[in-house]
Amino acid sequence: MSSRQRSLRAKHIVAGWLIGISSILAAGILFIGGRLLYKNRYLNSSYFERRFGAGNGEWPWRLMAFQRLDFTASDILACIKESNVVGMGATGVVYKAEMPQVSTTVAIKKLWKSGTDIETGNSDDFIGEVNLLGKLRHRNIVRLLGFLHNDTSMMIVYEFMQNGSLGEALHGKQAGRLLVDWISRYNIALGVAQGLAYLHHDCHPPVIHRDIKSNNILLDANLEARIADFGLARMMVRKNETVSMVAGSYGYIAPEYGYTLKVDEKIDIYSFGVVLLELLTGKKPLDPEFGESVDIVEWIRRKVRDNKSLEEALDPNLGNCRYIQEETLLVARIALLCTAKLPKDRPSMRDVITMLAEAKPRRKSSSNNGGNASNKETPVLSTSPVNGHV
Repeated sequence: MSSRQRSLRAKHIVAGWLIGISSILAAGILFIGGRLLYKNRYLNSSYFERRFGAGNGEWPWRLMAFQRLDFTASDILACIKESNVVGMGATGVVYKAEMPQVSTTVAIKKLWKSGTDIETGNSDDFIGEVNLLGKLRHRNIVRLLGFLHNDTSMMIVYEFMQNGSLGEALHGKQAGRLLVDWISRYNIALGVAQGLAYLHHDCHPPVIHRDIKSNNILLDANLEARIADFGLARMMVRKNETVSMVAGSYGYIAPEYGYTLKVDEKIDIYSFGVVLLELLTGKKPLDPEFGESVDIVEWIRRKVRDNKSLEEALDPNLGNCRYIQEETLLVARIALLCTAKLPKDRPSMRDVITMLAEAKPRRKSSSNNGGNASNKETPVLSTSPVNGHV
């Protein structure tokens, strides 16, 4: 073989290697690029954000799962029927979805508003907040399991709570059956306080619920409280944030929120105080018994101002032994502090938890009350810091 032929053969070998290596590199680049594109388009929320407002009616349903799910979008959609409706609220209608194939029951909230109707006017913000809420993990917050949506509708999938809401337990058909003692109600109050403390102090940025009320507090099989319905929740990225319109429920809305539109943790603390008064009295925030244009907060304040006994305002189902009265009146103090007219006078949720610990029920027999009438007559609120705020 001549030197020229050897040279040509060497060149062919080198060229073959170069072509082979280039092909492998090109294939690798195409594979990696395709994988990244797939993630960006189908798995990453930014794809949903870009497509959210398309409005062409052709975008299929997409399920964003925040943990491993044993059911599909089709399984969820099959449960959206009138016979499965279990509730209806300001932000949407709630369905009970039973998945017999995986022995799972979940709740589905179909939001009233479409992507273009979100209060902020920016669907990107809403998707971002849903992503954040999907990462919340606390025993007193209902777990968000997934978010199902297309270009016209949105549904939130979360845990199903078999004992319904606190509002139903206090004021509905279940009234007098579920929450039959003070210890149960105290534990619910403490659970809600712990859930709110997590949202306000342990989340970054803090999460403001904006619609704390008894109907948005669900009860699990053990009557443990879970905060639900984050349809109006906001992340407080900056202090003194404002919104374009008031959100919340009448009777629970902090007085300053209506004219300042300022969103901070103090509006949740006010609403929590109203829930405490519901637990103590068994009454709704707005009741004809209070008088015209008088809510439960003002009704209780008037009793304090007029030096009337608060015992008569307490739910008789709580019991009348001295220990229960002392504990419930201590919690009444906390409720009035939380509903102080000035936001700066309201405690933080961490402080509320500390104060609630002082009112922890003592499991003592009512027979221990004998011969202690003088204690019963002592006004628990006589030296209360509440008096300066009513």
